[in-house]
Amino acid sequence: MAGLKVIALISGGKDSLFSILHCLANGHEVVALANLYPAAKPDSHETIDDLDSYMYQTVGHAVIPLYEEALGIPLYRQEILGTAVNADKNYSFQDSTTKGQDETESLVPLLRRVMEAHPEANAVSTGAILSDYQRTRVESVSIRLGLTPLSYLWQYPYLPPNVQSSLLDDMEAVGQDARIIKVASGGMDESFLWENVASAKTKRRLARAMQRFGGNEGGAILGEGGEFETLAVDGPAPLWKKRISVDEAERLVVVGEGGSASVKIRNARMAEKPAGEIQENTTLESLRTPDLLDTEFSSLLESLRADHTLSVEAASADSQRVHVVPVSQVDTRQTLSKSNCFLSNLTCCDPSLSAGEQMSNISEHLRLELARIDRSPDDIVFSTILLRSMSEFAHVNQIYSKLFSKPNPPARVTVACGDILPSGAELMLSVVVHRDESLSRRGLHVQSRSYWAPANIGPYSQSIATPLNNLQNTSTPPSIVYVAGQIPLRPASMDLTVKGPENSEIPMDFNMQTTLSLQHLWRIGQTMGVNWWTNGVAYLAGLSDTDATKYQQRAIIAWNAWKHMHSRVENDDSGDSEDDQDIDVWDQTHGRLNDRSFAPQETVRTLPDMQRIKFEQENVDSCPPFLAVEVDELPRGSAIEWASLGVAQCNVSLTVTGSGSDYQCVLENGSSFALATVPLSSDGADMTVKTLRDLSAESSQAEKYVTHFTLYTSKPVPIPTGFSVQLIPCRSVWGRNGQRLAAGIVIRREPLF
Repeated sequence: MAGLKVIALISGGKDSLFSILHCLANGHEVVALANLYPAAKPDSHETIDDLDSYMYQTVGHAVIPLYEEALGIPLYRQEILGTAVNADKNYSFQDSTTKGQDETESLVPLLRRVMEAHPEANAVSTGAILSDYQRTRVESVSIRLGLTPLSYLWQYPYLPPNVQSSLLDDMEAVGQDARIIKVASGGMDESFLWENVASAKTKRRLARAMQRFGGNEGGAILGEGGEFETLAVDGPAPLWKKRISVDEAERLVVVGEGGSASVKIRNARMAEKPAGEIQENTTLESLRTPDLLDTEFSSLLESLRADHTLSVEAASADSQRVHVVPVSQVDTRQTLSKSNCFLSNLTCCDPSLSAGEQMSNISEHLRLELARIDRSPDDIVFSTILLRSMSEFAHVNQIYSKLFSKPNPPARVTVACGDILPSGAELMLSVVVHRDESLSRRGLHVQSRSYWAPANIGPYSQSIATPLNNLQNTSTPPSIVYVAGQIPLRPASMDLTVKGPENSEIPMDFNMQTTLSLQHLWRIGQTMGVNWWTNGVAYLAGLSDTDATKYQQRAIIAWNAWKHMHSRVENDDSGDSEDDQDIDVWDQTHGRLNDRSFAPQETVRTLPDMQRIKFEQENVDSCPPFLAVEVDELPRGSAIEWASLGVAQCNVSLTVTGSGSDYQCVLENGSSFALATVPLSSDGADMTVKTLRDLSAESSQAEKYVTHFTLYTSKPVPIPTGFSVQLIPCRSVWGRNGQRLAAGIVIRREPLF
């Protein structure tokens, strides 16, 4: 794939300079540097040394002009205009412009000036690690200007090898020298100033300083909470051509308020790098890039590839694919609970209209339905789009995107069902709408390329979380977590390839696609605090082969992957602390000499979290319900797409119901999720309707609850009047161990008031 032409946003800090190395390692070319600096004081030519901006690092900004010569890349600079008008974590350009000039918008004229000088530029890099505040603002500006955002350090501490200090370790390994020029944490004093942040000694001191004040987590050792700021003065070739030198006499320590201190640099100069260093380091071989798979998913991939049995349990009568006829016309179904509205099966079956025109028609219908319950499209938290053909995706997406005006659009699953959609319908839309204004939702919408998970460029978030309706009185309330369907794109390149011999790119096999897309689901869930999945659905792309056993084999692979990730034994996290030679009096006084907190801090987030799970009976399976469903096509030509609904910060009870569903997951507020399956048979459609009626009758006995069904069916099922059913027509449906099904029914019950 052709490399991008990158504009590197730099602050002088360790992260913005280190991210440039990763741009180069991914085959991109950095064509320009861009920097914003504080404006001069009013009625004075004197500039502000440290603006203390929410968005930009400005301490040490007087040194920035030297980077042009140090790196041999053109530098463009501009003053910061405005202030942090919009202080929300997730940036909205519209909100900002209505309240005054936000400092974020200073990026627009700066980048436009760079683009005029370098019309080939098509990407922007940042050093964002954990800051949604910084990342979402750069993404907003970049995408408005048609530039691809790159954040290769995003979630870096949570990528292999999953230790807090991994970024500093990697900086040390390649020889990047970044000096601490400001401290603002109670655990750090001015003795840290001008220390190389990535040296072994400084890393040990940082770990101790953060631990003393209980902050050795969440990126504190990287300065993500504003604990310190840095200035890069040297680094590896081929990026660094010269180094920046600041004599001790030219460094003045300035003590600020609240225990902060900084270095004021009076004069900095360029210096030649040691003889032979540039010639000896013409490549980036010493730059580590995070492994594509986490340890647990590498283990999963090995397990899938080692399993050659894939025993087929279906009867011989199921070996041939069953002809699937289109579903009959379906009506829009609406169901209201206290917190949500389920609007299902919105279609426009006018065959004279294109897919885009039908989407426009559906959008108007949707707006009217939402207005009746005093809601708008911005209240949608999850959507399912079923297309007739994936070739219509772009046209539909263009209209769909106009529904939303705020940050964090709904999470979404999109698949193509082919000719089994209702006659005349080019698409079908179903949505979940958040109704309760008293409960604020959380969103995760990462639009930058990174090593973490695929970027979502477009009108859908990786995840949206909404609090359970009567358990919101905590800082991190129990939540329902909606996650977008995950396909196996390699995050750094956004394609379906893996690295082969001699760094070549080769297509992924099905085992790899299954593993990587499931890892994406896991990483998003972990970032959102998910502790349990209510179910797992693997969408399988159709094959040209008519032999159903090949679909069954893929369904078994997906089931084995799902089962593997819920049957892991947690590893013992005990171990020896690393040697700590840099001991001070505080350690001796407070008995920290043998404290494991000074060892590398692991960052693995537990999912599933069995400490939050209660088994009501001994025979309850620890693996959530599973379905594999065959559709015609998936986005980007993927072979598999994983979809799931999670719960976060929530205790869960698992029980066997003994009724139509054989498994039930009950949450703290009484909401529950279950799965009912209908075996494949000649009367599968009738059995599906009967199962729906039985489940509905059972639900009607719970007067304080409302029930919504999601029906995955390979049979054209007439949905009974008055039933809240979202329909997903499939070519075939498979359950655990590759069991062939006529249908699978996901049952969701939640409080009515």
